[in-house]
Amino acid sequence: MSTQARPPPEPHAFPPFSALPLSAGGPRGNAWGRFGPSDSLGMLNLLTPPVVAAAALEIKTGERISLDWPLNKPLYPSYKRTAFHHQVVNRAKGEELRVVNDDVLAFNTQSTSQWDGFRHFGYLKEKRYFNNRTHEDIMSSSVLGIDAWAESGGIVGRGVLLDYASWASENSIELNPFSSTTIPLLHLQRLITDQKIVFRTGDILFLRAGFTAAFNTLDDTEQKALAARATADFIGVESTEATLKFLWDNQFAAVAGDCPSFESSPVKGGPDRDGMWCLHEWLLAGWGMPIGEMFDLEGLSEMCRRKGRWSFFLCSVPLKVPGGVASPPNAVAIF
Repeated sequence: MSTQARPPPEPHAFPPFSALPLSAGGPRGNAWGRFGPSDSLGMLNLLTPPVVAAAALEIKTGERISLDWPLNKPLYPSYKRTAFHHQVVNRAKGEELRVVNDDVLAFNTQSTSQWDGFRHFGYLKEKRYFNNRTHEDIMSSSVLGIDAWAESGGIVGRGVLLDYASWASENSIELNPFSSTTIPLLHLQRLITDQKIVFRTGDILFLRAGFTAAFNTLDDTEQKALAARATADFIGVESTEATLKFLWDNQFAAVAGDCPSFESSPVKGGPDRDGMWCLHEWLLAGWGMPIGEMFDLEGLSEMCRRKGRWSFFLCSVPLKVPGGVASPPNAVAIF
């Protein structure tokens, strides 16, 4: 029997959910090796030139919507993360004022709109990152850095919005974005049916739950109180086997939402969650599927509703930081 490694399957040929894990000796649900043992792109491999070219047909009018929240929002981050700092530096010569300035930015890449990279979250019990990388690998090299995404051209393809906040309002479902509650997959499936949404392999899924809109109504005192809570309780997608099967079967290249953790927060140990279905573990460490958090989807929602369509062309190029853990998305939706 030949010991030569088999070439990875074509991006559109994927095993069923029931076939996971692909690496038999690895943690639950992993798809390690699908795109090769040294792969750093994971599900972004689905964004092939033909897939991107087909996505470009979404551009009809050239109207553009930014999907990044300002870097200083929230000004008081939850999870005890460092706040954004911006310093304008005048390039003076001695005492002479010059009309020339630089600026210096300091921020935690997890404190505002971001893509979670594959160095951000691993299988907690097994202590393994995507493609069986160890913590020592992460700390001693730039392997799995988010710069690989930028080097490959970024996250560029067909985006699809599930405007759950609007759908919930229309169906008299009350939402509290500042509580550890779950968005049922059954609701999302009803929304998809109601709006006749059809997914394609390599789509980038967006979910609006109304977090940024609710946050923008808070005054300074309320924002401080939110960040000071004992636990960071926020709404998000339910962490269940059914959710994972839905995400796998649709073969999304990436998923993103306006909530702080996409899935309900706290990520592990909160209500109605079994630790074995943690989305952060399965998606980031298992499949190599980027997770976007705290995207500003308000303008996107308005545009989609006005046009009566829920798909668009997405261009998102993360910062090219060697060994980067996460990055602002620098994302634009184009109609």
